[in-house]
Amino acid sequence: MPLDPRLLLSFVVLADELHFGRAAERLNIAQPALSQQIRRLEQQVGSRLYTRNSRVVELTASGRAMLAPARAAILAAEQAERAALEAARFSNHPLRVGVNSFLDDVVPAIGAYAENNSEVPLWLSRVNEPQGHEMLAASVLDAFVGISPPVEGSIISRTRSIDVPLLAFVAADHPVAALAEVPLSTYRESPVAIFDRGYAPEAFDHIVDVFSEGQGRDALSLRECRPKVNGEGGSTLETELFVGNTVGFGPRGKKLAVPERVRSVPFDPPLSLPTYVCWHAERSGIVDAFASYMSALA
Repeated sequence: MPLDPRLLLSFVVLADELHFGRAAERLNIAQPALSQQIRRLEQQVGSRLYTRNSRVVELTASGRAMLAPARAAILAAEQAERAALEAARFSNHPLRVGVNSFLDDVVPAIGAYAENNSEVPLWLSRVNEPQGHEMLAASVLDAFVGISPPVEGSIISRTRSIDVPLLAFVAADHPVAALAEVPLSTYRESPVAIFDRGYAPEAFDHIVDVFSEGQGRDALSLRECRPKVNGEGGSTLETELFVGNTVGFGPRGKKLAVPERVRSVPFDPPLSLPTYVCWHAERSGIVDAFASYMSALA
């Protein structure tokens, strides 16, 4: 028969204090009740755990042997209780994850996590990069997977996650549109269509660094555009692609506004775009577990 965790707690506190009065005060019970609990535990284990007289309380050999396992059992019970409480909280408050709306390649990995952790309800939201970080900072989201770091100085943590394949996007009548894959060098002299740096600075810098071979934006002919937000304002990357031999870059799963007029062409050798999971570390074990899962995919 398993030992009662409450009796084990009384045993451990008495071992710390070696004084029935102080131990009973810590446990917020009367001293006679503590004595009864110790006797019950000794009856269950079949051995004296303490020697005691009017002046001294000491652990017996059996008590000393039992102390470390008893502490471990109490810790395990506390951890189990916290896990149950957190699971109960998340049954009414799902794990809220935001994903950059361009990162479709990330979604299947999150779906796999949800399938393997069905006890944790998942709420997935597709948002633009700035909005995702704002929602995370305001605790509307528990985690956000994107391509930029959190605001400098924030308490939000970030770790590398999945690398998503990076493709070239060209107009359907571009000279390379019908090719299966193309070396990056093919586009060296082409104008580059890219969302302005304010939208996703890290992705902007990554693409510029790759395409310019580390020489920076001044070495390129950039056509910067502002993405539409909620269908209003801005422009689409495709609009810029219809000018001359302009080339754009984006993740493999990027949704195109006018797919019939644009072709995606893989690179040879392949290129990829790093992504990051951002979250409030140690605020919740469930959120930390999700961040660890995404980090392991890097």
